[in-house]
Amino acid sequence: MRTLAAVLALTIGAILLPATPAVAAGNGEWSVTPTPARNPGPTPRLMFFLDAPAGQTLRESVRVSNLTTGPRSFLIYGADAYNTPHNGGFAFRSRDEKQADLGSWVTSQVTTVEVPARTSADIPFTITVPKNATPGDHVGGILAMEAQPGAIADADGAAVRVQRAVAARVYLRVAGTVLPGLSVRDLSVDIGAPLLPVGTRGDLEYRVANIGNVHLVPTAEIKVTGLFGHRISVTGSAPASDMVPGADGAFTARTSGIWPFDVVTTRVTVRSDGDVYAARSKRTPVISWTALAVLAILILFVWWRLRRRLRSRSPRPRALVAAG
Repeated sequence: MRTLAAVLALTIGAILLPATPAVAAGNGEWSVTPTPARNPGPTPRLMFFLDAPAGQTLRESVRVSNLTTGPRSFLIYGADAYNTPHNGGFAFRSRDEKQADLGSWVTSQVTTVEVPARTSADIPFTITVPKNATPGDHVGGILAMEAQPGAIADADGAAVRVQRAVAARVYLRVAGTVLPGLSVRDLSVDIGAPLLPVGTRGDLEYRVANIGNVHLVPTAEIKVTGLFGHRISVTGSAPASDMVPGADGAFTARTSGIWPFDVVTTRVTVRSDGDVYAARSKRTPVISWTALAVLAILILFVWWRLRRRLRSRSPRPRALVAAG
């Protein structure tokens, strides 16, 4: 009986309220935000920033707002955050994937909810931090995914229907030692042996990893110089997303302005708040075989002309006339 009462209380906790403006995570059709406190401050919460020791249970509530003119049904679940291998984009595990961190700590008795037009539903949930949880940041989200596919996307020329989801981010810091750290991994510069003696370009790839136990938003500076310090221009991608602990992402860039004969020095520096810093450098020699062949032909031609000129200027031997 107590269990039934608890379930009913949590279900009734998904109270229908007049919709509020979307000021946090939303896609224009629905938004997911922390439920405002009874006495909210001047700035509403856009995400969950929580602190807890290992073994503690936290109770929170999330607000799902339907911004459309018709009713919408949503699936509610917790998910781990991660960074994509390409460009380190911030993302969440899907509902069908196994949640191994904060997503598996989230529990809610309300897993589906129908929200009438222009209204909101407040959904309570708990986060139970395991007793063996590691200190530092654990990042995830509370997601509201449309119950039925509502969008059409193009996949290799075929139209497929997809289920969209919106999340309220959750940053939970487990008590303990905090160790922020970044690393630049696998810096590679591909210039090769350019065929043409002009317009030499190069491609570089580097990986940025969050090797600490707190989330970071790194920025990267790429500096490329050649012989005698001449500047080489760089264009490409750089970190722009929040990186969760243990994540890394690959970034690419293209260089231009390399000389036919050059020594290219590449230095990648990443920084984040709190004086977190990491760097990696690499030196790459450049030889244009075409330019080398042209130079060799030019040298041979100059040598041949010089030798010919010297021969034309040398005195000829006089003929000997025999006396009669």
